[in-house]
Amino acid sequence: MADETTNQGIPSPEGEADVINTGEEIGQDYVETQIGPSGADTHNPVFLVSGLVTVALLICALALPEQAAAFFNWLRPEVTSSVDRLFFGAADLFVLFCLFLIVSPWGKVRLGGNEATPDYNYLGWFAMLFAAGMGIGLMHQVLSDGFTGA
Repeated sequence: MADETTNQGIPSPEGEADVINTGEEIGQDYVETQIGPSGADTHNPVFLVSGLVTVALLICALALPEQAAAFFNWLRPEVTSSVDRLFFGAADLFVLFCLFLIVSPWGKVRLGGNEATPDYNYLGWFAMLFAAGMGIGLMHQVLSDGFTGA
């Protein structure tokens, strides 16, 4: 019983499982840096693009606050009223694609390489999903009331 409680992550597959060698190594595209007392490792292409877009939007919003407020107050209702069907359709297709991957041979591919292990156990994942769902609900409530808090 003690072995079951210490086992974290995905259990070993039942029956025969073919290992697919992807040639990937754990952390092969990561850049490790030291920022103050703590270290950081980033996936370079993803971090670079998302960081540049975020900084550009921040600079534009700080440089032109009235125009940014007008733009974002126009953008949210416009997107939610005109792109809602596309959003829900894309979410449905994503779920169907994930279900397809589960039942297809690609469902046995271990992400991160042959030696990869999960960072979190099932309880940790469910806690993060619950927290994300609560955060989405709270942010939806705040945004649906408007930015003025009325």
